Amino acid sequence: ALPICAEPTSTEAELAAMMVGRSVELKVTKQAPRIGEERLVISGLTVASASGAVAVDHLDLTVRGGEIIVIAGVQGNGQSELAEALLGTMTPVGGTITLDVTRLSPAKTLGAGLGYVPEDRNKDGLIGDFSIAQNLVLDNLDHFSVGGNLKLGQINQHAAKLVEEFDIRTDSYAQPARSLSGGNQQKVVLARELSRPLSLLLANQPTRGVDVGAIEFLHNRIVAERDRGTAVLIISTELDEVESLADRIAVMYRGRIVGVVGPDTPRDVLGLMMAGIDHDDAAAITEQEDQA
Repeated sequence: ALPICAEPTSTEAELAAMMVGRSVELKVTKQAPRIGEERLVISGLTVASASGAVAVDHLDLTVRGGEIIVIAGVQGNGQSELAEALLGTMTPVGGTITLDVTRLSPAKTLGAGLGYVPEDRNKDGLIGDFSIAQNLVLDNLDHFSVGGNLKLGQINQHAAKLVEEFDIRTDSYAQPARSLSGGNQQKVVLARELSRPLSLLLANQPTRGVDVGAIEFLHNRIVAERDRGTAVLIISTELDEVESLADRIAVMYRGRIVGVVGPDTPRDVLGLMMAGIDHDDAAAITEQEDQA
């Protein structure tokens, strides 16, 4: 049989449905945020890249409980260095972070309530040869071991629960993580991070390289975590994702926050801000172009 081809007039939603075999919500439906107390306060943060160049340049940002802030920008403007500084794998040159978490080891930072979804799941999020069950407890081994011995029964029960809750498509949680599709690997990473109480969820490119069905699921879980009162900081280069998730958008350019705007900000304005133009000037430029 010949493959089914979409008509040229097919909408994005129709194309997505053809890809996953069901209707897909391309934009998250969410209630207005219930803003809580400050959970992350970054002040004057400066971070040098591996080459010694300034990657994050006196950056200021505050994230509160119950809100999602998405950092938008072209890749390579200091987003990765910012994420690593927050995790504790890079030491800032200057500035402060709430609770001074940069002085803690990554393990202690995670233990203090930071959930971390890395930019590259295969490099930093999973151990491919370990089982799905093992990967689901990687950053919480103290809870699943005693006297240096793993509590295998509890690990398996934990895995069975999360595989069902996060709809991880697998024949067995004993399978190696590398056997999963990209979307299901990302579900494993997010499931692990959301399986413990969090103060802040930091997710760097949370849906990179996954199918539209997995994107829908991951976005909904991130919003659900926000609704539990967790502060959420997303780093994304995908404007669809930025607009879908953000309660506020912080545009980053050359290591600085150019401005913080609402999710209804026009894309052409966001694009100019991502090139380093502040919001008022970007809005004026686009208004002039519309009138021309």
